[in-house]
Amino acid sequence: MRGGLGLKNARILKHTLWVLVVVVLGFAVFLRMPGGVRPGGSLDAPFASQGLLQRSEGLDHLSITASFDPEASMLLASQQIFLVNQEDTARTSLVLRAYPNAFQNPDTSPVASEELYDACYPHGFSAGSLVVSSAALAMEGKVPESARYRYMDRAKTVMRVELPQPWAPGATLFLDFTYTLNLPRSAGRFGAHGGIWAIGNGFLIPAVYEDGAYREDAYFPIGDPFLIQCMNYTVIVEVPAGYTCAGSAWPTVERKEAGLRYTFNALCVRDFALCFAKDYQQAQALENGVLVTVYAISGKSAEEALHYACQALACYSDIYGPYPYPAFTLAQVNFPFGGMEYPSLVMLSDIYLKKGGQDLEFLVAHETAHQWWYAVVGSDQVQQAWQDEALCEYSLLRYVDRIYGRQAREDLQHTRIETAMRVTIPRGATPGSPLSFFSDMNEYGLVVYRRGAALLCALEEASADQLDDFLKAYYDTYAFRRASRQDFETLLAQMSGRDWAVLIADYLDSYLTP
Repeated sequence: MRGGLGLKNARILKHTLWVLVVVVLGFAVFLRMPGGVRPGGSLDAPFASQGLLQRSEGLDHLSITASFDPEASMLLASQQIFLVNQEDTARTSLVLRAYPNAFQNPDTSPVASEELYDACYPHGFSAGSLVVSSAALAMEGKVPESARYRYMDRAKTVMRVELPQPWAPGATLFLDFTYTLNLPRSAGRFGAHGGIWAIGNGFLIPAVYEDGAYREDAYFPIGDPFLIQCMNYTVIVEVPAGYTCAGSAWPTVERKEAGLRYTFNALCVRDFALCFAKDYQQAQALENGVLVTVYAISGKSAEEALHYACQALACYSDIYGPYPYPAFTLAQVNFPFGGMEYPSLVMLSDIYLKKGGQDLEFLVAHETAHQWWYAVVGSDQVQQAWQDEALCEYSLLRYVDRIYGRQAREDLQHTRIETAMRVTIPRGATPGSPLSFFSDMNEYGLVVYRRGAALLCALEEASADQLDDFLKAYYDTYAFRRASRQDFETLLAQMSGRDWAVLIADYLDSYLTP
């Protein structure tokens, strides 16, 4: 891997010109690489729509070239980050997030809590990390130099990079890192277990900048404690012969001497995740122009999950608006959770794939809904987690209504939503609470997912079944942006001509006494 400290002017000029070309063209063409092969006998790789290309124009860009070493359980990476200051004022520093460092010790690991420890570390604690070997930066029009940075939190997930001069509005900043991702022996969204490697929240990303400051939220053990803006990614990964790589886009694949090279181009996505395995079986279908792929150890399980994924994709596209990405991939990961969503990629638990049936179907339907409520319409998953999880739980009800009829939907609503309203929860934890208010995952799921979905059910009933129209407008209005709770309430009032603030506060902020 090449280093970043000894950059020459020609190199920075090369990178700068390259990213300018990318921005101007808007990733107008996805290259089919010479000598390319179809992974697992795949269908033809789809192209991005004109709408997605337009949305991607002007976004920040991350370029990652990596090599996967399963024997050492690591990924060697070289990463370039091209950022533009979109604010009206200059900035004097930059903050990046390095989430893998939280896995270095049990005190900070998000899966080393008492509730999850045994399931996630069946062989005892194993450390993971992001170890930087070189770092460089260049301000626009300046010669590149070594980057000075320091970690601001105990978990070393908040990397503050010093800037040699103020970062002017509209100016471009270039960073070049080389680092090693050490994957822990752990059953989670970042780790290796049972012959499958998962890299979720694994790469360096810029922290969200809002209200004159960077968001430096802790990497909580509950929920999805990360907030990321939409960016464009180019990710190239080399894997040994016999291994399959799934990611947050559909790849082109080249044969190399020692294995395969996967090239992913992901436009307008909030994050980029990867899964690796030697024994993946593949099932594929085209659903309304979207390439849907499932990777699982069992071919039968892959086929079953594929059926549910296509069904859910068609359902939500019809109700809320079209799925915007050219591909949707689901990959088995051996972890004790149900699933984990990333843009254009869902990690599915081996437990649910082995169960199959309704448990798998409902999991796939919920996780697919996250492509609408998280991947496309972003929200504050730390402070207002209900805004994606409750909407996905409610979308599951709409899915069941469409596929199995009203009675099946009412039965599921009673089982999952109405019964949750009768359970006593410690005071202070309401669906509108931030992640820090919840004591464990069970409480979080009961309150945020299910009691949060009760709000959507109440709105559906009170609005004479016009909630679909609102959610369609919500999806269209805030696509690839981040909607606040106030945005949700304001648009709802505008669409319906009524103020729903009291009802919303009653469900989201009031402690429920059974």
